[in-house]
Amino acid sequence: MKPEFVTLVIEGGKKDKLRAGDILGALTGEAELAGKSIGKIDIYDRQAYVAVVRQETEKAYKYLKNGKIKNKKFSIWRL
Repeated sequence: MKPEFVTLVIEGGKKDKLRAGDILGALTGEAELAGKSIGKIDIYDRQAYVAVVRQETEKAYKYLKNGKIKNKKFSIWRL
């Protein structure tokens, strides 16, 4: 049995002035994911962790890998 959510790690955090609303807005607005597809968002000084429903992980990953949040590109990987 696989977990319902997959965690994506973004190489950007509080020191980059990244907020949970910025990540949520990028995923729901630009990547067109449903808000209920996004779980908990934890932001630390240099990294952010985003839980995404397993079925939507690839779409979120591709957007975050190629897109921008607050006009910046960030490195991203699956945890």
